[in-house]
Amino acid sequence: MEIVEVLKSALVQADNARARSEQVEIGASSIGGCRAQAWHIINQTPKTNERTEKLAAIFGTAIHSAIQEALLSFDVFGDDFLLEGEFKTAELKGHCDFYSRENRLVADWKTTTLKGLQKFPTRQQKIQVNLYGYLLRSNGYDVERVALVAIPRDGKMSDIVKWESDYDQSLVDEGLQWLAEVKAMPSPPPPERPARIFCASYCSYYDPTGEKGCVAK
Repeated sequence: MEIVEVLKSALVQADNARARSEQVEIGASSIGGCRAQAWHIINQTPKTNERTEKLAAIFGTAIHSAIQEALLSFDVFGDDFLLEGEFKTAELKGHCDFYSRENRLVADWKTTTLKGLQKFPTRQQKIQVNLYGYLLRSNGYDVERVALVAIPRDGKMSDIVKWESDYDQSLVDEGLQWLAEVKAMPSPPPPERPARIFCASYCSYYDPTGEKGCVAK
């Protein structure tokens, strides 16, 4: 038995079986990213790239699960916290990591690296967490504040960083307008990232043959 190959296979199979991996609707996390990738998600293009790099995403999933378990123990009766809630509107869906009824705050956990903290938070991340606020508001929850919490995988507790702000409807409108524009496209736009750096490793729709999926240069 080759233990490393067994480990890799088990991790990939478990990740593929998760509900988020099976999601076909466009999610808030895709808004503001690559328009080509979003177009393929919206139009349910069959996935063509089965060799995407998954380790960072698997780490992120594990950290999210550990946080959820810890917060469930902290708020044992669920009187305040709402964790990993799935919400939908006519436009999109999303899994909200954390909502506090008492503080009227929605938060999103972001796993990153110490180097990645230099770009935290991005405008896309701000749009995303405000879209989570929009999803919660649309489903009857009161949201006044939004927060992003960056957790570096190679850091310490003291390296965890928070960004917090008032709920911003203008960022929601920007995100929904971006989504509407992509939905209106009759064909996929050109990829927005270099193939060798991003698409081949991280996009499920990358197709160097150009026969079925996304062609990136």
